[in-house]
Amino acid sequence: MQFENTYRVEGMIQGPLPSGPAGRSVIAKLTADFNRNGLRLTSRYDDSQFTLTAENVTRDTEEIHPLEVDLMVHHALEQLMRAYPAEQRMQVFSTLQSREYRPNIEVQCAYLIVYPGQVKVQRREVTAEVAPRPAPLGVKHQFGYLVAAAGILALLGWASSGLVEYRDLGEKTLSAMRGTRLEDLKVEDKSIRDFVRVVDVDLVKPPAAVIVLTLCKGSKWPDNVTPLPPDSKGYTPAYRAAFRAAIEERELTVVLRDDQGVQTISKVSIRDFFGDDKQEITVRIPFGTKVIRDLILGP
Repeated sequence: MQFENTYRVEGMIQGPLPSGPAGRSVIAKLTADFNRNGLRLTSRYDDSQFTLTAENVTRDTEEIHPLEVDLMVHHALEQLMRAYPAEQRMQVFSTLQSREYRPNIEVQCAYLIVYPGQVKVQRREVTAEVAPRPAPLGVKHQFGYLVAAAGILALLGWASSGLVEYRDLGEKTLSAMRGTRLEDLKVEDKSIRDFVRVVDVDLVKPPAAVIVLTLCKGSKWPDNVTPLPPDSKGYTPAYRAAFRAAIEERELTVVLRDDQGVQTISKVSIRDFFGDDKQEITVRIPFGTKVIRDLILGP
């Protein structure tokens, strides 16, 4: 159950560091500004590339007041775009998504970088069960929870002293509960089917903790990684521009959605496609997730 006046941001931003010796400092400063404004990101650097990953934790909208969540994320991405010259902006790739919870409504947004390097927000409002915010705990209740937590820690300490591997036991128990079934799993690749298509799906059992996808090149897979040309009207569709970026990064985006509607976003490598027409990739089902209903493969 979600509570009113909360939000969650998930996904990531990837791209090259801005040119010049201060490129990493520029990203670090922007990341610090984003975090102060409620967009909680962790940074990772790999040579001349950066990855900013959202915290994916539910937070209070008071942290970003008076902005709405979609305006806050949109503004942050536009700040990032201004750090690049126009010809480099399409090299930045975003899979950021947000969910904001209001009375009986969930506001869902996806944030894309589209040609010629602009930020596009796809937004929709859906009816949802959203509970009123719970009242703060009184001192008496807080003390009770502290006592209970101390008791649990003491019990775990006793178990470990008896050489009980409770961490391994917990992992095995939760793994056994994962009930993803191949016949119930819906795999979607329509956004990239012209370039890459899924030709086979399998599960590694037991337990079903890994989804295995066999991919083949589509009819429009480019022979090189140069920018895809515009159409007859001079416009490059957003999905083609996004896939160009995916080719340059050698990665595709995988979105897993469980039976509760919770999404997990990750990246998978497509480096083998640069030497072969077929590739097998594995997607790990997140720890503790029981049932995966949808797998969406995109740029």
